[in-house]
Amino acid sequence: MNSSQMDTGKEAVFLYGKIEYSIEQALNRVERLQQEDYYDVAIPANRPNTKAELGEGSLYVENVDLKPQSLLREDDIEIFTRSTSYRNKVSKVVNKFMSRLKWLPLMHRYEIFEKAL
Repeated sequence: MNSSQMDTGKEAVFLYGKIEYSIEQALNRVERLQQEDYYDVAIPANRPNTKAELGEGSLYVENVDLKPQSLLREDDIEIFTRSTSYRNKVSKVVNKFMSRLKWLPLMHRYEIFEKAL
């Protein structure tokens, strides 16, 4: 930020702040997701559902002390979806090239077969 070779305009400060915020959020997400949530060993009957056993209503409203069953949150899914779609968009040309490249030997298969005979 203080380098004489770098333009420290408002745009650079904004981008730097955005990168710092993203790094901080990623570190917080890693710390949160590193702990074990034991979701796969939870008894299905004890997992929350939308209907209460007695009367009508929702378990989320009636049982406010119900512990969360998974550490995943909505922003985790959003981050994963965004990174996956970005990676697919960036590597689209390479993937198309690789899929065409695997069929290249078969393009002239009849000529190769005739020459072999």
